[in-house]
Amino acid sequence: MLNDVLRVKRSDPIYNAHSYLTKVPVGAIIPFIEEYSPEGGLVVDMFAGSGMTAIASKMTNRNALVSDISVLGRHIGLGYLSSVEAEDLHKTANDVVSDSKANCGYNYKTIRNEDDQEVDFGKTIWSFVYECSHCQNELVYYELLKTNSFKTTGLSCPKCNNEFQKRGATYLKDVPVIVSVNGVNGKQVEQPVQDFDFDLIQKAEESNVFDNFPNIQIPKDREMYKRSALEKWDLTETKKFFSYRNAIVLSDLWNRINAVENESLRQKLRFTFTAILPRASRRYQWSLKAPLNAAIQNYYIAPVYYEWNVYDLFLRKINAVAKADGVISDSVDHLTTTQDYVNASADQLPHLESESVDFIFTDPPFGSNIFYADMNLFHEAWIGGMTDNSREAVMKTTGKHKQQSKEDYQEILTGAFSEAWRTLKEGAYLAVVFGNSQGSIWSVVQQSIYNAGFVSKPEKILILDKGQRSVKGLNSGTEKVATLDLIVVVKKDSSADTTPIALSDNYRETVKKTIDNIELSSSLTASHVYLEVLRTAMSDHVCMANLDLHDVLVEIESRGFSIDSQSGYLVNNL
Repeated sequence: MLNDVLRVKRSDPIYNAHSYLTKVPVGAIIPFIEEYSPEGGLVVDMFAGSGMTAIASKMTNRNALVSDISVLGRHIGLGYLSSVEAEDLHKTANDVVSDSKANCGYNYKTIRNEDDQEVDFGKTIWSFVYECSHCQNELVYYELLKTNSFKTTGLSCPKCNNEFQKRGATYLKDVPVIVSVNGVNGKQVEQPVQDFDFDLIQKAEESNVFDNFPNIQIPKDREMYKRSALEKWDLTETKKFFSYRNAIVLSDLWNRINAVENESLRQKLRFTFTAILPRASRRYQWSLKAPLNAAIQNYYIAPVYYEWNVYDLFLRKINAVAKADGVISDSVDHLTTTQDYVNASADQLPHLESESVDFIFTDPPFGSNIFYADMNLFHEAWIGGMTDNSREAVMKTTGKHKQQSKEDYQEILTGAFSEAWRTLKEGAYLAVVFGNSQGSIWSVVQQSIYNAGFVSKPEKILILDKGQRSVKGLNSGTEKVATLDLIVVVKKDSSADTTPIALSDNYRETVKKTIDNIELSSSLTASHVYLEVLRTAMSDHVCMANLDLHDVLVEIESRGFSIDSQSGYLVNNL
């Protein structure tokens, strides 16, 4: 039996093997598959993303045929589903890396200061250089931080002593500042960049590596072109996110991987390669304490970032992929089912016969939160093909298509849920994962499910808590961002009353009633309370259009509670 709150970690080996813009951990999907489908039955996901539903189906011995418009998503999903022996994977990976190192491993050489020995470096730290607006002095941002005890406030130009503000400052270039090596005692040691390093960098920059480098021009009309200010930062092509040295090694490694004869091993190695691309790029953010990872939901390059040894990244990821494969293979003794992933628009599923599906678990895009097709370009430059963004279920916030996009979004969702109705067997269930802070977006989902014909009262509505909160989610109380999702389960019942639902608009009463029925305490976050309100609204047929997280926060604060900006939990001020 499923509990009202489903808590799962998103740091398991499968989740960590390859990043994607959003994922539902397999641990959150498996209970639904086991509850709502027979063993050996057919499970479908028409917004498959990275293919987690197919993997969960494999682990529970169900057949799966999942789909998405995402070219990258299919690449990742099929990479997860491919089966290879761990020993063969490690051997082939080591052989490929060894051959590549023999050709261009010199790019990662440096002189260790401790003993003047030539060694491989693990990473190089690069910094933006800005111009002082007062004296036009060149300011290396990392050095400014270092002289200010790595505090970002109170920075000043060392030449004229005037205050330096990064916002609005003129960016000039990037320079390397620190090289990290394994010291004589085996521990990591940071040392300044020296002439030997500059010579290798200059040699790389004089190469023609970018002439044949995988690349996609990012169109100006893409949402993320504007949101990430790509023109301002001269990042209008995907190849511009890579350093010269890493570009040389990545190109060489990719060519050798594609020359591997065994198809399954080649597919798994390609999967591993694309998994390291964000960290192998200039998007890998530096931090004084620990790397902040790459911001995969935008094209941000931090003013201090890493140039990481690609071979180290790749071999480390091979270990992670082998670990994930082991978890998947160990879950089923004798696999008697098949799983596949095809590219298709969610509202057009001709590959599925009517009334042939036992259960659908799907995680559609959350309105205007993330633009998958735009962000996928970074990887798709390598794997070939581009996601068709004209069929993407997202709502644009800029450009000439902004007004039309909400209608298009609802049309695709309604079409997808109508396809779910068509393909599901009588009495079967659809589970929809969704999260947003705006009632207007929730209303679109609510109407789309009902318009497709599903029973108006959901079978079950659960809160999905994936534990670890995003960086943006850490400021839930101030940014008005919901950090949890709902999973709504509805039934296909052709005998049910199909009269259109008269949705009540008494949303303020719904907020008050729900909060009256739950005990506000420091064990709850604002998102928990908000989702309880949404759950009540959906069960009671209350229109969700005006049920924003902001309204719930106002009601919470009127009862003497505030939101802790670090944890997101409620604080009793009375």
